[in-house]
Amino acid sequence: MNKNNPTEQHQDSETKWQPCASGDLSQFVSVMKKRKQISRFITGAEIVTACLIIGMVGFFGMNQLSGPSSQTIQVSTEDSEKFCPGGIYCPEVIDHAKDYVSNLLDQELTQKIEAHLVNCPHCQKKVDQLRANMDNNAADQKAALLKQAKWEAYLLALNQ
Repeated sequence: MNKNNPTEQHQDSETKWQPCASGDLSQFVSVMKKRKQISRFITGAEIVTACLIIGMVGFFGMNQLSGPSSQTIQVSTEDSEKFCPGGIYCPEVIDHAKDYVSNLLDQELTQKIEAHLVNCPHCQKKVDQLRANMDNNAADQKAALLKQAKWEAYLLALNQ
């Protein structure tokens, strides 16, 4: 090293360029190809997962829109008015449905059931079907189905 020339630098043997050993570049290329394959696989898995999640959300969302489920809702007594239209629960309405259709109930219970039916399409559908079956009239059955279809179309319009 020349002390008079500060631009001249001492180079260690480690920093000098040396040719690659045979097989180093092919090994490097192989590793990079494997990384690229893994990256594509992960991207594909992410896309499939996203599609499954969207499909599940759509499926369960449509089930919620299609009508009440068969699951029982647990409510406290203070919240019971929210889930009890007309002051009477769905199972009670269904139990009294035949007598209601036959006009065999007292006025108070009839009014409760009518108030419930206004706010509960599930029970209204059951009562309409019961009326149609009791009369065994095709026109009544068609009218009940048409009423239910209109109600479902109304609900769908509200949710869009």
